[in-house]
Amino acid sequence: MKQLLLVEDSVMFGRLTKARLEAEFDRPVYWTKSYAETVKILDLADNNFSMALLDLNLPDAPNGEVIDQVVGRGITSFVFTSNMSNSLRDQVWSKKVADYILKDDPNSLDYIITAMKRLQKNEDSLILLVDDSRLYRTNLAELLYVQKFRVVAARNGPEALEILQKHPEIKLVITDYNMPQMDGCLLCQMIRAEFTQEDLAIIGLSSEEDKGIGARFIKSGANDFITKDSFLVEEFYCRVNQCVENIDLIRQIKESAVRDFLTGLYNRRYFFNGGEMLFASSIRDQIDLVCAMVDIDLFKRVNDTYGHDVGDLVIQQVAALLQNRIRATDIVARFGGEEFCILAVNMGISEAKVVFDDIRRMIANTPILYDNQQKSLHVSVSIGVCVERTESLEQMIKVADDFLYKAKKSGRNCIRVSF
Repeated sequence: MKQLLLVEDSVMFGRLTKARLEAEFDRPVYWTKSYAETVKILDLADNNFSMALLDLNLPDAPNGEVIDQVVGRGITSFVFTSNMSNSLRDQVWSKKVADYILKDDPNSLDYIITAMKRLQKNEDSLILLVDDSRLYRTNLAELLYVQKFRVVAARNGPEALEILQKHPEIKLVITDYNMPQMDGCLLCQMIRAEFTQEDLAIIGLSSEEDKGIGARFIKSGANDFITKDSFLVEEFYCRVNQCVENIDLIRQIKESAVRDFLTGLYNRRYFFNGGEMLFASSIRDQIDLVCAMVDIDLFKRVNDTYGHDVGDLVIQQVAALLQNRIRATDIVARFGGEEFCILAVNMGISEAKVVFDDIRRMIANTPILYDNQQKSLHVSVSIGVCVERTESLEQMIKVADDFLYKAKKSGRNCIRVSF
């Protein structure tokens, strides 16, 4: 995120807003109090602002001229105003602003900060537009770009289904009803055959006056419906953001259910679910599979000597080192306490010895900083590795655990491999 621009002629309100924004976003906020001052700083700091909060009425620009100046430079803008009539609302939205906020609302600052943070998240959100009208796709895409969404487009249902297969990270599909080859409701049904409402959201669009189209969209699997020719930009943004936020929330809940709260690694539950699939795949495709148990040596002594807070730091750093060394195709999980389990695919015996001994040495040689990074300590790990093709995942884990015990008995800070 680049710098923030605040344009506000009220000294009291400007001082309060500047302080709040700097505290929330941890970056300086440049504050101007007039149109002329704003143009000057924009010329001096060209392309250095990512977002701006603008007063609609300034002494030298009473009719929102500052909005055109800032938005025209590609800066995502929010508008503060003391009042908002219907005609003024239409005027503000026509200027391609991200949102507007009423100053007399006691929660206005909270709202604007939430909206700004949401736009930062939107940069990671991909939306698919499906419409046979190039003009309409372009118009909707421009609205979504203002909210910093990433956008891909399709001309019809088959194209949309192909794009979804290539981009499973898509969070929202916005689709028209009347299209060649496949109407929007049929497209919804085909999407729902592959993606649940927990995976992605769908908003249906139609210019027809038939009120039954909305119900058909919902029954076909859409989350929401908008009539093309009559929606307000404000309404469109609210519906889109609500759909995307719901998908993000569901994904967050799912992720937290399979992640260890302290380290961010997968937990024991996920290890067995994902591990069973890897194990079955290794049997089916005759792929090498390696299971390793990793345990921090003398961890109780660390807790007793330095305290549990430092003990948590030790666990977190060992977890981070493991995560950074293990490939994305492998699974590394915290099994509990100071113990971790790794499942690695396509790793032979000789490679396993090299990789896990490298991990052991890396952990032993990396200092763990504590007490505001003023002090450090070193820990080591013992590792047991199973490279045998056993009858089950549980059996692989047991073999690795047995060899972990042998590593401990051999003096710790070493690996033992089953072959």
